[in-house]
Amino acid sequence: MAKDCLMVHSLSSNTLNNATKFSHHSIQGHHHSIQGVERFADKGMLRWSMSTGCLLDPNSPAARYASRAVLKRPILGCGLLLSQKGSTLVISDLHLPYQHPDAFDFLSALDEQYGFQRVLNVGDIFDHHRSSYHESETDAYGEDEEFRRAQSGAWELQERFPRMVITRGNHDDIPVRKAKTVGLPTSMLHDTNKIYELDDGWKWENQHWFDTWGAYPIVVPMVLNKRGRWDKGILAI
Repeated sequence: MAKDCLMVHSLSSNTLNNATKFSHHSIQGHHHSIQGVERFADKGMLRWSMSTGCLLDPNSPAARYASRAVLKRPILGCGLLLSQKGSTLVISDLHLPYQHPDAFDFLSALDEQYGFQRVLNVGDIFDHHRSSYHESETDAYGEDEEFRRAQSGAWELQERFPRMVITRGNHDDIPVRKAKTVGLPTSMLHDTNKIYELDDGWKWENQHWFDTWGAYPIVVPMVLNKRGRWDKGILAI
């Protein structure tokens, strides 16, 4: 099996540069306002890099701090790898419990259409807003409610996608980062699955190398109607 693609939470905001400088395909999340696939070819090979966008609710408190930066706003959607050997879903940043209210239905509709053999996730499944290094928004959920809602969302997502490989995002790692800040050994913390009482079908990695099965990469935007809800359509670009 040829592992020809690297998935990590973040490479750089320049997707074309990622395709140019690496000798392999690559996938990233993290950059909520960037979505697409860039390709670069030299005499050796054609390679591509994907930025998935996100599935964060643009109107949530968790999205508010980023909206102040150069008028950026989230681009909603996810990535797909289409191959004759089987299709792969690449779930973008969810930031539970601040995911878009239609995010799970959108992902399930894609699964129903494509029948994915493999599910990947670029990370930032959890937002950990109250414990973030950013100032918390005053209308955000309290600490306990945020945890309970995030846990409930994770349980629902795992029911829909029981097996998934996740590359840890900077928000996923906030509990570990906070422990280091106050001088606690990270060995005192449970792993993420135990913290959220998840089954071990979810595998957490810092980076994930895998075989694309010669897939054609696309991103699928989640198009919203005037009320800010998913319009139930599935487009691919």
